Amino acid sequence: MDISLILVAIAGYFIGSISFARVVARAVNPAADLNQARMKKAETGEEGTVSGIGASTASVALGKKYGGIVASLDILKAFIPVLLLRLFFPDQVYHLVYSILCIFGHNYPIYYRFEGGRGLSPMLGSLLAVEPLGLIVCMLLGTLIAILINQPHTSLILWFPLLALWGWFVDNDLPVVAYAFILFATFMIAEIPEIRLAMQYRKQGRMDEYNKMILDSSPQTRAMQRLAAKIRFWEKSNPPR
Repeated sequence: MDISLILVAIAGYFIGSISFARVVARAVNPAADLNQARMKKAETGEEGTVSGIGASTASVALGKKYGGIVASLDILKAFIPVLLLRLFFPDQVYHLVYSILCIFGHNYPIYYRFEGGRGLSPMLGSLLAVEPLGLIVCMLLGTLIAILINQPHTSLILWFPLLALWGWFVDNDLPVVAYAFILFATFMIAEIPEIRLAMQYRKQGRMDEYNKMILDSSPQTRAMQRLAAKIRFWEKSNPPR
């Protein structure tokens, strides 16, 4: 039994369980209600849930500036240890194990009754250390595909299969391929509340409204919105009548 691997896994979970959304909220505005901030309103006033408590809820409760700070801290709690493990133990999978457990801890933190976020920020931090070039290429390609099909909320879902293909064809690295599929499964489980909400909006013929609500909900998706605005695909595909 690899004791080092077990210790890395334990460290990943407990470090990942640190909820910087709660830490920053307590430091900036102890009266802020992050659970209430999980409710986001559409233009009609209807409310829907933000999946988990993380950078998105911090953006709603504390403002975009502090939402960005939370996202950065959540990225770093994965990026720094994963990078160090990869550098010092290049022949081991310690960095991948740490990453998976860090994300799991973020989503199901032991310190907060297992009520966490959806893991996007620590996933980004991990991937920046594990496969930086592949992450950039897959993010851009996934985002562009999502914009071209006018379904921006699907871009996050597209990243992981693309990353698995990158690991298979570019790096020929089976652990990275398996890692990408584990991240995809983890992300999809965390996204179940959002998927249900999206299905409700689709049935009502209000997907444009839902897309706008999603794009405004977190620092990462706001960056995606700025990219879409530069491309201006929606304006071209929906000319004024």
